[in-house]
Amino acid sequence: AAKSTMAEAFKAEGNAQFKAGEFLKAAASYTKAIKAEPTNHVYYSNRSQAFLKLSKVSKALEDAEKCIELSPEFVKGYHRKASALHAMGDEAKTTEALEVILAALEAGLDKDNDLVRLGVQMKGKAFVKMADARRKGTEPEPEKENGAKAANESEEAAKAAKA
Repeated sequence: AAKSTMAEAFKAEGNAQFKAGEFLKAAASYTKAIKAEPTNHVYYSNRSQAFLKLSKVSKALEDAEKCIELSPEFVKGYHRKASALHAMGDEAKTTEALEVILAALEAGLDKDNDLVRLGVQMKGKAFVKMADARRKGTEPEPEKENGAKAANESEEAAKAAKA
């Protein structure tokens, strides 16, 4: 139990650092949490997001995949994976990851995680259209300007939700 309490303290420290924009310090705190409790998927999810903010996309992807491995039902892990793949420019795999999220949300899984739902609706609009178009066998219309705006709105919504 002591390890778990210590890990949670490191996570809380990382969350405060993340909110303050200190992403490198946050990643280090999440790493300490992982060392204290290596089977907790949330710590990998959080570190993945910190790595993404630091543009360390391959590390962000590794952590997202470890998060999914530890907890396949944790939808936010797929969201982290999709974000990392998108940052890498891998649209096909990004779409696959987003389809998993959409299927989980449609099935009513992860009901409490409104932040992920919000992120998928805003940040993933272009990918949702792409996924739908692929299922129908057509190509989606590109939305470059709206995509940037949606990503911005998603960032603002995430900050507001955490505050």
